[in-house]
Amino acid sequence: MSRNSFVRIAFGVVLGLAAGGVGVAAGGESPAQRGAAVSGVPMSVPTTTGVMELSVDRPDANDAIGRTISTPSANKAKAAATGATVRLTSRVILRADRPELVAALRGKALAGGLRPLLAGRGYWVVETTSVRDAVALADVLRADPHVREAAVDIRRPWALRSPPNDPKFPNQWHLVNEDDPLFDVNADTAWNAGYTGDGVVIGIVEDAWQHGHPDLFDNYLPEASQVGGSITSHATSCAGVAAAVANNELMGVGVAYGAWLSDQIFGTDQQTADALAFRNDLNDIKSNSWGPPDIGHADVMPSVIRAAIEEGIDSGRDGLGEIYVWAAGNGGTGDRVDYDPFVSSRYTIAVGSIGDQDRRASYNESGSSMFVVTESSGNIRGIGTTTSNSGWTSSFGGTSAASPLAAGVVALMLQANPTLTWRDVQHVLVESARMCDPNQADWSVNGAGYAINPNYGFGAIDAGAAVALARDWVNVPHEIAVDTGVVPVNEPIPDNDATGVDVAVEIDRNIRIETVELILNVQSNFIGDLEIWMTGPSGVRSTFAKSRFSDGQHNYTNYVFTSFRHWGEGSVGTWTIHIADRAAPDPATWIDYRLVFHGTPACPGDLNDDGLISMADIQALLLAYGAGEGDPEFIAAGDLDNNRRIGLGDLARLLAVFGQTCE
Repeated sequence: MSRNSFVRIAFGVVLGLAAGGVGVAAGGESPAQRGAAVSGVPMSVPTTTGVMELSVDRPDANDAIGRTISTPSANKAKAAATGATVRLTSRVILRADRPELVAALRGKALAGGLRPLLAGRGYWVVETTSVRDAVALADVLRADPHVREAAVDIRRPWALRSPPNDPKFPNQWHLVNEDDPLFDVNADTAWNAGYTGDGVVIGIVEDAWQHGHPDLFDNYLPEASQVGGSITSHATSCAGVAAAVANNELMGVGVAYGAWLSDQIFGTDQQTADALAFRNDLNDIKSNSWGPPDIGHADVMPSVIRAAIEEGIDSGRDGLGEIYVWAAGNGGTGDRVDYDPFVSSRYTIAVGSIGDQDRRASYNESGSSMFVVTESSGNIRGIGTTTSNSGWTSSFGGTSAASPLAAGVVALMLQANPTLTWRDVQHVLVESARMCDPNQADWSVNGAGYAINPNYGFGAIDAGAAVALARDWVNVPHEIAVDTGVVPVNEPIPDNDATGVDVAVEIDRNIRIETVELILNVQSNFIGDLEIWMTGPSGVRSTFAKSRFSDGQHNYTNYVFTSFRHWGEGSVGTWTIHIADRAAPDPATWIDYRLVFHGTPACPGDLNDDGLISMADIQALLLAYGAGEGDPEFIAAGDLDNNRRIGLGDLARLLAVFGQTCE
């Protein structure tokens, strides 16, 4: 091929890309719309170290994640995208012998132009409009003998060999605690494994944070962000805890310093619902460091906000589910997480606080929906993070700091395994949690062997353990439920009497529990008089409400209490609900209740619940084969790989346990 012929071909490719693509500013590295992109496309990608065979999640975006594809061998039926992840850009690195080629390229209408690469003489960077276009251009350029090198610019999963060089980092004990190495979130173990949150987007839901902050600016993702709101130091501090930039020698670092950050502006019910639902094709995690006043009131979630969260769970992250992380509240012993509908929800991860002595912060609440805790203020030291006016603070804290710290760890987990569903994230956190403050008297073990504590949930988040577990995690089966329906009671509750009213319900269908929801209707002029708990067949008690001053609150109307305390237990057996009125003079009447158990099959593969995995189960699965969630033929218990469709993966899992009996 002559040089002129090659140049004409190259220019045709480049001009086609420029005409058909969506331009980005020079140097832009932000992902385009993730929802419109093709997922898992096998591509041969030229890089500066050779051609890589990758499965690319969204090749038509200008930033994408690629997973290396293993080479088939005699022992493998097909190649699989199970290797390390790299981050692909829409830039091409070019090195050419012919200056005429560079000059000609420079004069064309490229998306972001062509500029010299300062780090290497003779190298140039060409901006295209997508990863796919960059691969195509690199392939064309590589065919010319006068081009010494043409490669797609990628970011590799470098492992740190030393801590970040940011001057404030040594004081960020919550990340790496030099004084008490166990009393931190164990960030360095995750970093040294190569995980920094790269490619994951964390939305900070509240007022605006300072996008131009020098320690945040490089991680700001405008296309995933809402506009408006007033910049606050609180929001800016939350953003810094999650993903302040590392190794820029400015201030400190965030736990997921390689992640993107976005702004989600809350306000009215409608504005808050919009924030929780905004661009969940781009945003992976929404961190919420806000909630109702911490005054012991049993608050109710507005229906439009509940609908937004449910929609995020159903459709966010391409159907894997948005991850909603929530500050558990700062009400101390005067409040409970159970009264807060945002953290007493099976869809959210309630995060409480421990301090630098590994003990409960004085403001930390307790309750049956407390999920995990992580480091914050409350013992001796506060949290070091960014603040407004391009500043730094060493005194941030509360569960406001705990939520973005947890969100950052989830970002590390999603980088390690982008296929985790919202429920898988919960499972990994449960399985990898560390028992903090082990001598605290409220630790116990539930019927499935999990250590639980109303102050700490399942324990402290361990970033190193979480990413190690997430990396090879096999997704749990599709969620199934056991629902009693509404059960009438219509019984007065004795006033000022600890005996109260107990109702027992027998559950005869067995699932492995993740959450139990108690939905109550009680008439009362003063619900603060009421104590409410539930005891499962294992003897584990979930306390939902204690007698307290709750001025002006009347009735529990379809009120949802949620317990995580029975995680992993079986649902079969006698469940007892207790309500007592502990103070005069306001009478109360228990109208009805409903129990809903959510979890996974107690015996995955036993589709007909006969205790044996047999041909009958295979027959049932084959009859549902090809059905997707929402189709009448779909069997939730048969969706063993939890991809919302009955397919080969489910059949493979069923065959692996064929012939087994269920305990």
